[in-house]
Amino acid sequence: MNLKFRHFLILVIAVTCGLIGGWAARGREKTAVSRPSVSQVRGASPKGALPRQVPLLHRDEFRDGTAVEIFASSDPGQVILRFPTDEAYGEFLYALGGSRIDVVDRLDRLRAVRLGYDEWTDLTNLLEGENIVAYDSLPGVPAPSSVRGGNQAGVVGFDEDFLVWLGITSDNSQWGAGVKVAVLDTGIIAHPALPGFSESIAITPFPADLSTTNGHGTAVASLIAGIDPLARGIAPGVELVSIRVGDDSGKADSFALAAGILAAVDAGSHIINCSMGTTENNPLIEDAVLYARQRQVLIVAAAGNSERGEACYPAAYPSVISVGSVDARSEHLDFSNYGTFLSVTAPGYAIHAAWPGNRYSRISGTSASAPLVTGAIAATMSNGHGVSMTASQAADIVMHYADDAGIPGPDSQYGVGILNIGRIMGRDVPGTIDAAITQQRLVKSSGPGISDRIEVTVQNRGTASLISTSVELTTPFGSRQFNATMIAPGGIQTFSMPFRLTGISKDKPIQVSSSLVLGTPGQDSTPQNNHRSESLYRR
Repeated sequence: MNLKFRHFLILVIAVTCGLIGGWAARGREKTAVSRPSVSQVRGASPKGALPRQVPLLHRDEFRDGTAVEIFASSDPGQVILRFPTDEAYGEFLYALGGSRIDVVDRLDRLRAVRLGYDEWTDLTNLLEGENIVAYDSLPGVPAPSSVRGGNQAGVVGFDEDFLVWLGITSDNSQWGAGVKVAVLDTGIIAHPALPGFSESIAITPFPADLSTTNGHGTAVASLIAGIDPLARGIAPGVELVSIRVGDDSGKADSFALAAGILAAVDAGSHIINCSMGTTENNPLIEDAVLYARQRQVLIVAAAGNSERGEACYPAAYPSVISVGSVDARSEHLDFSNYGTFLSVTAPGYAIHAAWPGNRYSRISGTSASAPLVTGAIAATMSNGHGVSMTASQAADIVMHYADDAGIPGPDSQYGVGILNIGRIMGRDVPGTIDAAITQQRLVKSSGPGISDRIEVTVQNRGTASLISTSVELTTPFGSRQFNATMIAPGGIQTFSMPFRLTGISKDKPIQVSSSLVLGTPGQDSTPQNNHRSESLYRR
């Protein structure tokens, strides 16, 4: 937090119960977070009362009984204000005419203004008597502290193989043609691995030497639209719009991010990829997200790398597709935020991407996962033969054809499942047989007299129904065979084997394996997922 904004917050805190914080519980529908309560600002400095200054020439109280919102700025000499009504906003702009406050930028559609000032008392005097609520977090690219795997055992990276892992085995060069994708990030720098981008909008200025630009935005763009074998993207046919909202430290502020969303909508974007965010529910960003939704522009955002059951915003907003990360074993990555807000997961560890200076890099984190889902949505909208549906319709298809993982059905670590582009693009091919063992887990008893159990889940990932599929589960406590009479395309079925763990240490691994045999005539398209073996622990 910059010093000037800290001074203003001290003034706010002096007459309030403290700045807002925390997270609201969210259901599967990602219901909106309630706004914080308001407080009143009085004319006192952090060091005590100051003499009253001469009244402003064009003073207007612009009081309407609701809150003026103040946001931290990424520039230490600035602050961001937003007003609850057009009338209050207009009155404040009029009052500025008699002040020593400078208007740096305006977002009239959101009634927000970026201000520059030398003396914080000039601002507090102007706002004396107003209801104020403050937000001090700064959006940025997700923290990379754990994205090298941390202490997570057995993590497996993707390198340049993530396209094949996702099921892309044929020419995808025209996927996304006719779809416009805005990348809200640190900016895209021209690179041999990237197609040209139609527009570059600098909400935050680029450095004089472009080669020193933070490469996060360029890497994200290559995962969407890369055309080089060393950094090939999901949908190379898309039209990219570069919108630089983050500086070269990866930081932005709420004004820049909101302005970037509005600029993306104005540019005619179908999809906005946002691999950055903030831990604080921010009403300025929230209203920009609502503005995009009302204009049928879809936002895909990174869930964050905080290793917590909380999402970054805008990923946590109801209309946003929130993306978490898995490794090449299809395992949830510990750094990836989790919770009921999560929509879907995608590869997010050691993925080849472009980098400024005609270089290449391996990136990890939910920042990498989000653009893969963005690319999948664009490819679903247009496989090279024209745009055939809206972004929201395509997102529904992408979610519907995700591979189930973790606890059967939607869950907090995987959302609806793991991105599978092969299934998406082959959804209209009849007769595809693909049975998969998606999960084995140990479930502890919930009370006296109730047995522990081992569960195994099977999913039909093909387009033909599975008939009389046999599943054999082998454990240290014996084996058991199950029969799935019929599993419809996309369906899942879970089988359970009860047992008792009496005398077995909680730290001792239990080796479990399962295999399935098709009853449906024909060849399984991915027989490698018909077997599973792993060590389970009772925790």
